[in-house]
Amino acid sequence: IDDVVKIQAFIRANKARDDYKTLINAENPPMAVVRKFVHLLDHSDQDFQEELELMRLREEVVTNIRSNQQLENDLNLMDIKIGLLVKNKITLQEVVSHSKKLTKKNKTQLSDMMMMNKQRGGLKALSKEKRVKLEAYQHLFYLLQTNPTYLAKLIFQMPQNKSTKFMDSVIFTLYNYASNQREEYLLLKLFKTALQEEIKSKVDQMKEIVTGNPTVIKMVVSFHRGARGQNALRQILAPVVKEIMDDKTLNIKTDPVDIYKGWVNQMETETGEASKLPYDVTPEQAMAHEEVRTRLEASIKNMKSITDKFLSAIIVSVDKIPYGMRFISKVLKDTLHEKFPDSTEDELLK
Repeated sequence: IDDVVKIQAFIRANKARDDYKTLINAENPPMAVVRKFVHLLDHSDQDFQEELELMRLREEVVTNIRSNQQLENDLNLMDIKIGLLVKNKITLQEVVSHSKKLTKKNKTQLSDMMMMNKQRGGLKALSKEKRVKLEAYQHLFYLLQTNPTYLAKLIFQMPQNKSTKFMDSVIFTLYNYASNQREEYLLLKLFKTALQEEIKSKVDQMKEIVTGNPTVIKMVVSFHRGARGQNALRQILAPVVKEIMDDKTLNIKTDPVDIYKGWVNQMETETGEASKLPYDVTPEQAMAHEEVRTRLEASIKNMKSITDKFLSAIIVSVDKIPYGMRFISKVLKDTLHEKFPDSTEDELLK
């Protein structure tokens, strides 16, 4: 019997080895062979451990990136301050040394010259040539305002790092930050034309409108971060935010370790004795406790409920969202539909 068992084991091992070779090397292995090895695809503890390790590493990378960005910003600011310090020191020394050279007569002449320059300025003092030039500028700005094609083409040709400064210093100023209805209408026309131009020229895949950080979208967001946008945001979301902040019993932690520590602290507070459970645990060890799993499920349920409240608040308050944002959303949807006619409604709405 022992010999028979050995022979059977040997035959089975050889058969399993042949099947595995067929699975690895054959282009289309038979179903019977595939079925034997399907169980290997089941999730194991090792997969879970690797997933946790990957999440930890991702968190670490993101933290380091943020830290590096902050350091770079601080370094740039320090460079500017050092530069200003050196420049101002030199300028101050020059002024002091130069003022010593001025005699009383020179100071009087300098004062007279400054007074003449002051009198020379102003619109009344314009020469004929300067008046012509001023009128030409007025026509230029009128054309730039009323025909958005020129600025629209210029906006998305700007490098990303310079576009924000360009928009704040030139475009928003040119439209006087949409302080009246006419200027707001013209600025929206510019946003519309620029967005259509950018999508037609630069967006090759639907997802690029999110991942590519389009200049025009950035510009629209930047514009609506002013008082109007903030007031709308406060009206729409303030009640929900206040309700959540006032609810001291609300628990929306979804980290098993945090939930476990909170549970241990609560037990110690209630009993007045140190808990026998270890304080520092891994997520898997924390999840081994029934209480932690129950609390985690409750937290996830709370989180979903809160998310629904925010979503409902936004949906029922569409009319309170600034018209400019809704209009640009419509332009975005229509232009994307035109560029990608085969895309589904769900993809467009996302």
